[in-house]
Amino acid sequence: MSTKDMRLALTLCRRELRGGLRGFGVFLGCLFLGVLAISAVGSLGRALEAGLAGDAKAILGGDVSVSLTSRDLSEAEAAYLGGFGDLSRTLSTRTMARAETAAPEQGRSVLIEFKGVDALYPLYGRMELEGGGEVQELLAVRDGLPGAVADRALFTRLGLAVGDEIRVGEVRFALRAVIEREPDRVVEFFSLGPRLMVSASAFGQTGLTQPGSLFRTEYLLRLPGGGAEQAVSRIRADNPDSGWRVRDYMHAAPRIRTVLERLSVDLTLIGLGALLVGGLGIAGGVRGYLGGRLNHMAAMKCMGGSSRVLFVSYLAQVLFLGFVGACAGILAGSLVPWLAGRFFSDVLPIQVRSGIYVAPLLQAALFGLVTTLAFSMPPLFRAVMVRPSGIFRGYVSADMARIPRAAILPTACAFALLALMVFWFAGNTRLSAWFVGGTIMAFVLFKGLARVIRWLAGKAPQLPWPSARIGVANIHRPGSPGVSLVFALGFGLTALVAVVMVNSSLTRALTAELAEEAPDFFFMDIRPDQVERFRALALDTPGVSRLDLRPMIRGRIVRIGDTPVENATVAEDVSWAVRGDRGLSYSVDFPAGSTLLRGEWWQADYAGPPLISLTSDLAKGFGVDLGDTLTVNVLGRNLTGTISSIREVDWRTLAMQFAIIFSPGTLDGAPQTWLGAAYGVDNEESLYARTTQAFPEVAVITIREVLDNAALILTRTVRIFQVMAGVALLAGFLVLAGAFSADQHRRIYDSVIYKVCGATRRDILAILVAEFSLAGLFTGLGSLALGTLTAWGVVQGLLRMQFRPDLAMGILTVLVGVGVSLCMGLLGTWRVLGRKAAPFLRNE
Repeated sequence: MSTKDMRLALTLCRRELRGGLRGFGVFLGCLFLGVLAISAVGSLGRALEAGLAGDAKAILGGDVSVSLTSRDLSEAEAAYLGGFGDLSRTLSTRTMARAETAAPEQGRSVLIEFKGVDALYPLYGRMELEGGGEVQELLAVRDGLPGAVADRALFTRLGLAVGDEIRVGEVRFALRAVIEREPDRVVEFFSLGPRLMVSASAFGQTGLTQPGSLFRTEYLLRLPGGGAEQAVSRIRADNPDSGWRVRDYMHAAPRIRTVLERLSVDLTLIGLGALLVGGLGIAGGVRGYLGGRLNHMAAMKCMGGSSRVLFVSYLAQVLFLGFVGACAGILAGSLVPWLAGRFFSDVLPIQVRSGIYVAPLLQAALFGLVTTLAFSMPPLFRAVMVRPSGIFRGYVSADMARIPRAAILPTACAFALLALMVFWFAGNTRLSAWFVGGTIMAFVLFKGLARVIRWLAGKAPQLPWPSARIGVANIHRPGSPGVSLVFALGFGLTALVAVVMVNSSLTRALTAELAEEAPDFFFMDIRPDQVERFRALALDTPGVSRLDLRPMIRGRIVRIGDTPVENATVAEDVSWAVRGDRGLSYSVDFPAGSTLLRGEWWQADYAGPPLISLTSDLAKGFGVDLGDTLTVNVLGRNLTGTISSIREVDWRTLAMQFAIIFSPGTLDGAPQTWLGAAYGVDNEESLYARTTQAFPEVAVITIREVLDNAALILTRTVRIFQVMAGVALLAGFLVLAGAFSADQHRRIYDSVIYKVCGATRRDILAILVAEFSLAGLFTGLGSLALGTLTAWGVVQGLLRMQFRPDLAMGILTVLVGVGVSLCMGLLGTWRVLGRKAAPFLRNE
């Protein structure tokens, strides 16, 4: 293309833009929503990552953390760590707390997260308490009682106030303040009790640190000159068989990091889905605008203008408007971190660092521009390649023309670039492949559904009602706005139905199914000398049908085969097993609720080398099988066992199961506690009261608390996805509005013909209702089927839970969506019905 032609094209573009943006409202709206969704997710993810990185030392509690289970460091070990810098010690466990001064009806025990801190706590950050004050002063002994500070939830559950007393183990504490913010405690996704914090010395006096008790000790280092990575490497090298878990501040809150990364990828793909739905609106907006400029383009061609000049001119307009819409979207998306930090800080896992994050904004803008280019190509080529003679004679319109061959290659290249960008930016090849494949499948299905609807309308029998008969006939004709419902509404409804189905299925699984199969109570920290007394008390309680009691020892996997766990390849879905200490057990009998897949269970009198029974998910994730070995560090001692059997365990039942079970004789003499699970409890209050009074140090967890926490996590997560699906649905409604707007000329023409033939406004409305409702009904059925299939893949495939769809809720979602689309269609054509026939016929 010559320089002269390029200048002419840009001149035409400038003159066209002077006329305003009328006709591009839907175009800009769809692009704005899609870019907003992607930029908002990206910016919020970067803000959370920045908050995590900025507060990493405070979140970890120091530059380096060395943690152990159920023991303290020796004096020599503590002196070794103290040589690196300031050394702080904290202890934590779950236990029961009882109000000492509450009224009798409020005096029941509650499960708490119990923490003891020393005089150096916190090394980084600041402990924030209601009313101010220094935490060390409040935890000191006054009037013979050590102090404590607690979460507001503890005061609420026990009906206590500042100044009241509470008992933990063998010690009474005076509650002296309410915790507002704990620097080394991020907002937890799953917590079974409120925090109670005391001094480390008072923690030791409770009796919860005696041999066999389950508690966690963490030693935190503040290094004077930095070099956390070098310190971690040196500690590991000097203590290879210690069983310590050593981390630096760059690896603080690994679970939070993993969840944020996965959530960011998922939401980015949903946002991109909303942008692709909006792409249909972009195409419709360009088609409608160019449809109104056909006579103008025909005149320019008759005056010597080339198709190439016209194409470049209108492409420049589209790209300029796409740039404007993308800028508006990224501007709004850049405000999301600030809004989230201001209004939603209590539900976010970490503190948000507000700011402008350029990378996700540029990524969103690039997605928006490429999407604009991909969806604008077909209508652009159709418009500029229509012959002027056909336009002037009224035989050809942009809607009727097929996509020219010249448009196929550039359109395919634009969509291929969009797919490559998905793989590049998402960072998860598997999810990206599912997204691209699902999008193509959805497009093919809805394209086929549109053809099926049109074919069925053509084969439908003659209805006795004239309005319904004409409405069905309108669906069959080419370019019907009723058929445009299939694409405009189908994608958004599919996303919303999928979210609703996933939500309902998980809710049912967490309430009805788990409540039927799971124990009513869990009991933790039962000492070996208490097992028989505890068994007798629980089984003597009326209504308890079964009690499972099993020993538990805390240990850390240090080798898989001959490979140190730090260098081993472990699947992501079982990485939790090598992240810190795990619960181990030993047993003579095969555990109930498990299925033996491979190998043999040991004999009851087995007394040979250590054998291990491993669950199938860990065996697959570790890449091991029968005859391979695992090395576990228990209280500083490495134990290597050979895998002799592999079991299948259904973790969804919440039954008391262990991923690693040793043969008898290996762990029998190790310091241990016992876990219990009670089933079929008719009188929960009676069992709760009897066990907490007779065994005050035993932690009691009700299944109701577990399900409530799981439901809370589910509700927060699903709410985010509902918002994103709502964005996709809103984009679908904008696409629908654009389709109606682009088809306004045809609506006017139809209305005039109907009026000339004697139809009233009511008759015309009835025709439109029949057309839109029938097309919308078939679209809704297709969206219901595809959304349910998508939800099944998520629940059954990714979450590995039983899929139980709520068809009533899905149908209701579809009906509401179709009803809204019908109202939009009628509102969009209401002005058309009032147009007089005479002026239109004169112009014709």
